[in-house]
Amino acid sequence: MKMNALRAELNRFLDGVECSRPPAVRRSGEPDWLYTTDLPGLCSCEETARWEEELILAGWDCRQVNGWLLLRKSAKEPPPGWFEGPFGPEADCCRSLQERHPEGDAEDAESAQRMLIKAGEEGVEAYEKVCRHLHRCWAEKLRKGEKLPKINILYFGGDTKC
Repeated sequence: MKMNALRAELNRFLDGVECSRPPAVRRSGEPDWLYTTDLPGLCSCEETARWEEELILAGWDCRQVNGWLLLRKSAKEPPPGWFEGPFGPEADCCRSLQERHPEGDAEDAESAQRMLIKAGEEGVEAYEKVCRHLHRCWAEKLRKGEKLPKINILYFGGDTKC
């Protein structure tokens, strides 16, 4: 698993938490969230609240659900260490679409960025699968005359165009 800068930041926060065992940080299965931790079930409500406040001050969004803390942070640029590549043909197609339609909309960008960050942690195959999904969704948006989400092309690397 890749240790990108966002996950590393969370781990640094967790190092200072007083609880029964080190909290786990996992990729969230929820599309609107990047990570999840079992911290609320391991320490006092006061310690969890203190930790949430620190995260919020550092730019993270948090929500407790069923004993887990869901976490996300905006990443307009890819976080350092997020993906080693190589970028495949679907990533190249996404980059090409972003370059050809620079008037994009920031509304859906964070959702796509979270998908790309999570897939980057999983590896090349997962990353290409997410890019294939985005490519299809974006092609449909363009057919409908809608704007694409504005994603930094650094998320797609490579130089090949579709």
